[in-house]
Amino acid sequence: MSTRFQILVGLLFTLLTGVPLATIAVNDFGIVPSSEPMGLERRAAARRGREIEMGAETFARWCAGCHGVLGEGIPQVAPALARGDLLDGRRARAIGWTAGTDALIRHTIVAGRPIPSRPDLYAARMPAWGSEFGGALGAEQVNALVAFILNWRVAAPEVNAFPPLPPTVAATRVPALPPTPTPRVQVLPVCQMIPAPYAGAKAPFPSDDKAVLASGKQIYEARCAACHGNTGKGDGPAAAALNPKPANLTDKAFMRMLPVDCHLYVIAEGVKGTGMPPWKSLGNDALWKVLIYTRAFSGTP
Repeated sequence: MSTRFQILVGLLFTLLTGVPLATIAVNDFGIVPSSEPMGLERRAAARRGREIEMGAETFARWCAGCHGVLGEGIPQVAPALARGDLLDGRRARAIGWTAGTDALIRHTIVAGRPIPSRPDLYAARMPAWGSEFGGALGAEQVNALVAFILNWRVAAPEVNAFPPLPPTVAATRVPALPPTPTPRVQVLPVCQMIPAPYAGAKAPFPSDDKAVLASGKQIYEARCAACHGNTGKGDGPAAAALNPKPANLTDKAFMRMLPVDCHLYVIAEGVKGTGMPPWKSLGNDALWKVLIYTRAFSGTP
């Protein structure tokens, strides 16, 4: 092989090797026009996008039932998360939290909040979702949730989720629904004094109506399954953090002690001292549908 041919082969090899290396340099080290993002920045943005997408899926599955599909909150259940004061740090400062908004959100998700911060406004108790506290979410899922919630920061509306309670209102507050005068027997304690208008209420739909059951199932999976479990056994992912535990709706003996009118009362008004929040904001129609669906777990009319 001649020297000239060897030199030609060497030059060709050098060119073929240099092109891929130049491509890597362009992508990874930002040797591009200043108007285009560097490769590392694009990769970081892509990773953050995937994390937010995972957080959206996790939020829809575990959080939307109490905080709303868009983080708008549910009256009497749980506050809005997509709101300016939470995401810009004002809420953290107001409660004396100094570690930053992302840390506040992460800590609340992981460790929960066994006592509602404003039981007069929101009845749901935030369970511990972090796996280190017995919850269903690992560190990666928690981080994704935090990223998803913080993603609302840019367009978060101003929502007064924790208005002050006037002392006069607190002092004069009386039960809106007086109990019936006659206690019942052979029922759960919560059912012994059913207030009007729940006492004697009867379902407006047949218990075997397929459309009603399908609608009730949809409501149950969105609002109830996180605590009561997909099949009603009280074994949902949030159950581990609750004391007392959610009711086992498949237990026939238990359900016989929960008459229909009391069942409606419990779903609508919640149960004080437990993790059961009031759901009357769903409306009477939805309450009856989810009641009929949940009673089907045990076959109790």
